[in-house]
Amino acid sequence: MILRGFLCQNVAIGSAFGVFGVALLPMQEKFGIGRAVASLPVALAVLTMGLAAPLVASLVGRIGLRLTMLGGIVLSAMGYLLLALAPSFEFVLIAYALPIGIGLVASGPFASTVLAGNWSRDNPGPAIGLVNMPLMIVLMPLVSVPIIAQGGLSLLYLVLAGLHLVLLLAAWGIVDGPDQEREVHARSAKGAAAMLGQPLFWMMALGSGVLHAIGIIASTHLVAFGIERGVAPTTAAVLISVMGAASVIGAVGSGLLCQRIGGALTLVVIAAGTGLGWLVLLFAPDFGLMAATTIVIGAGGSAVFPAMSVLVGEKFGLDRVPHTLGLLGLATLPFTFGLPPVAGALHDSLGGYDAVLLAVVGACAGATMLYLLVSRWPATGQPLGINTTRRN
Repeated sequence: MILRGFLCQNVAIGSAFGVFGVALLPMQEKFGIGRAVASLPVALAVLTMGLAAPLVASLVGRIGLRLTMLGGIVLSAMGYLLLALAPSFEFVLIAYALPIGIGLVASGPFASTVLAGNWSRDNPGPAIGLVNMPLMIVLMPLVSVPIIAQGGLSLLYLVLAGLHLVLLLAAWGIVDGPDQEREVHARSAKGAAAMLGQPLFWMMALGSGVLHAIGIIASTHLVAFGIERGVAPTTAAVLISVMGAASVIGAVGSGLLCQRIGGALTLVVIAAGTGLGWLVLLFAPDFGLMAATTIVIGAGGSAVFPAMSVLVGEKFGLDRVPHTLGLLGLATLPFTFGLPPVAGALHDSLGGYDAVLLAVVGACAGATMLYLLVSRWPATGQPLGINTTRRN
């Protein structure tokens, strides 16, 4: 089940975010749009993910993870087919906003994390980190460049649609969990909603929203940043692959670190390290140092979601994880939807990325202080490893 979740998460994230940074400039050329407008598709996908997450969490309780994830894969395949045939940029926005956005939340990190948690309730950190390793982000940029050169964006999106159809073979064997998890999720939905009135929930949402938005900014703008600093386009695409390779380490390391120091302190390390990486990137004189700092940024970006998943279990109880993550997705929308386009607009207005990088560094410093406070906040649910609803 961990392997199936790993494959679903990788295809979903690799296709949506791993490819987009490479496709950003060709998309601008094809449709004659600016950088800020060209960044909107990913922002819309993130918006839909946030809006749909609570609904998908409820759907998991009604029909189970297997059918939910299969439906998400089919929706994503339809979205990439629409992209391949899109006659205008408006169709690109529709594809990312609806089928791809819904498919991401139904078959990507959210659903895969719940699947991993269901099958490793006594020690979820390592399993959640493993299932969230974004291996496809390493491969997708490198594969996408020659595909675009050969057949343009249409061929690239047709390949992605076919990849999702192949993924159905692996997802067909998904089993929700060993303990009828559907009933557990259904009973926990009401309790999770009550957390909207807790300050701890909103502190976690603020920090999560900032850090996730920074990860989206990196995947969207890093290639363009490298090109503006004089790096050749093909070489700049390697930065996304470097970030993806580091993400593999970051996801696994996040789970292992959570096991040792807990979710909140792990997020402190992530936020501080990410801020330091962006600060060094601001002054990087050559591609070598850019690639080195991208390792830190990539590891931090992929480490956030596993650490947040563990933190939710620590503070609110494992049975509330699916619905709480869904509510967090909704609560973080102002950041994940708003900040990436703001970064593009800031670039366009000032003619460069320096101000963007400085803003990111400041946001990381704020998130570091916030999670230090969260680490001292008392838990309101049962601790990890204790599951009173589990049945023999």
